[in-house]
Amino acid sequence: MKKRDLKILIYIALFAAAAILSLIDLPGFLSSDGLSFYAFDVGQGDSFLFRFPDGSNALVDSGTRKSAGKLVAKLRRLGVSKIDLVVATHPHADHIGGMKDVINSFEVGKVWDSGYNHGSPVQREMLETIRDKKIRFGRPRAGFVEKRGGATIEVLAPKQPISGTQSDPNNNSIVLRVAYGEVSFLMTGDIEEAGRARAGPFPKSSVLKAAHHGSANGTDDKLMTDVRPEIAVLSYGRGNQYGHPHKAVLKLLKKHGTRVYATADGDITITTDGKTLDVSQGVKR
Repeated sequence: MKKRDLKILIYIALFAAAAILSLIDLPGFLSSDGLSFYAFDVGQGDSFLFRFPDGSNALVDSGTRKSAGKLVAKLRRLGVSKIDLVVATHPHADHIGGMKDVINSFEVGKVWDSGYNHGSPVQREMLETIRDKKIRFGRPRAGFVEKRGGATIEVLAPKQPISGTQSDPNNNSIVLRVAYGEVSFLMTGDIEEAGRARAGPFPKSSVLKAAHHGSANGTDDKLMTDVRPEIAVLSYGRGNQYGHPHKAVLKLLKKHGTRVYATADGDITITTDGKTLDVSQGVKR
């Protein structure tokens, strides 16, 4: 074989290999698009969006019914037409109040629910809307893992239903850890001390979504020592009647050298290439 023909064959083989690799979603493979996380200002409530490198997304909670219209508008401004995964961390109205509007406004791939039956009108309304639209529905437990666009979504809690605590709905919250490369987000819902004790120690994570809007029962020194977050996101409404965030939590975050961002100051955007974090106030496309 002539030297020139050999070179041509090598080029063809390299091109074919590159084409094959471009079609494979390798676990841990970092897309040039990176991962984006949005913490929305929904007043005294929670709502967050993950946009994965493959263009898919996951919405964690939907804020209050009062804030639903603004949330839908924000998602549309971000170019969202389909929500691949919706997570209802627990059935309190400040976390799932906007679910009916969200589900009716976008195509939804599937919904994850904590499985705790609160029996409230807002929970029944959410479940009826999911049923009527025939959306896939599941109640994942600790240990369940899903890969999405180079990122890993791991369910850390609940392990099993917990009862007899000060707040069973809060302590049965779905807790997620979303990891992309060397960066990870710990999404804690409203889990309190009893729920954390049942779930076991949470792993080190780059970003902590502080549980229960910065309430003292949502964050303690043990959690901070285990997780060692670089950034903490607090979701609450300014001037709320609960006194969130509690001063003890702010003092604790400062003690651990954690940078704090609050949705009370506006929407928060965190982007990452899997190695570094870029944080800004205000939603970016």
